[in-house]
Amino acid sequence: MNSKDISGKTLEDIGISVLLIALFSATIVDSLGGEFLFTENLVMTIVTFVAVLLAAIRVTNIPAIIAGIATVSYIAYKLYQMFAQGGIIEGLSYLWVAIPGLAVLGMALFSKGIQRLQRDNNVLSKQVEDLIMIDPLTGFYNLRSMYMDIQTQISYSERNNTYISLMIIRPRYRKELKDVLNKEQYEKVIVTFSKIVYETVRLEDRVYSLDSDGTVGVLLTCDRQGAKLVEKRIRTKIDNTNAFDNIAKKPIRMEIQLGFLEYKKEYNRDAIKFKSLVEEEVAYDI
Repeated sequence: MNSKDISGKTLEDIGISVLLIALFSATIVDSLGGEFLFTENLVMTIVTFVAVLLAAIRVTNIPAIIAGIATVSYIAYKLYQMFAQGGIIEGLSYLWVAIPGLAVLGMALFSKGIQRLQRDNNVLSKQVEDLIMIDPLTGFYNLRSMYMDIQTQISYSERNNTYISLMIIRPRYRKELKDVLNKEQYEKVIVTFSKIVYETVRLEDRVYSLDSDGTVGVLLTCDRQGAKLVEKRIRTKIDNTNAFDNIAKKPIRMEIQLGFLEYKKEYNRDAIKFKSLVEEEVAYDI
């Protein structure tokens, strides 16, 4: 099995098991080694702890190098004791040959498992976000949904020789409104503004909330002349409404920026380009 196929939770479990075995072994050596092995046990314990700590913070390769150097040095030291000084190698000492490497391996697997879980969680969060098609504040479809609908409507219009137009409307003085209104009041302005647009267009037209500043998109099943009629109705409705009067202490006079374009074949079914061109039209509405 490829290591990439192992789940983050499995790596965590394997890592923590290996780490616990290594720590348990080190505890046995330290507790049963006595005064004779105290110094070398202390050194190996400290070195192992440092290597594990570096593995925990994901310092590349250095923990394994430290564990390797510690193990080789310990073996060399015990061989020197045995051959040069005529000593014997205690049975407990053999555990230090494996403990540093096992401890580093366990922590590395545990850290890798956490990293993989975080990556998987990020992927899942992105997938959930991609599935969300409704703006939570206004209840209308959002920008992602609009892009998908534009693609669908383009295909339909090309097959049936019909028209589609895209209109974008936004409050003109958004920054100034934010300065004088609190968050709750500004959100009421956005919701009210969106509902006015929705109630003004036809049932077959679709309304979208495009951002948190109140920008509204309308996908129209008509040509440029039909879109101009819709523009006139929206401007008249906004100019004559008193729906914003009770949101703040003083009545709010809403002014809008509006732009629209009829879809053309030269846009090459590019929904993002289509929207960008309409936004340029909005910017020209000064």
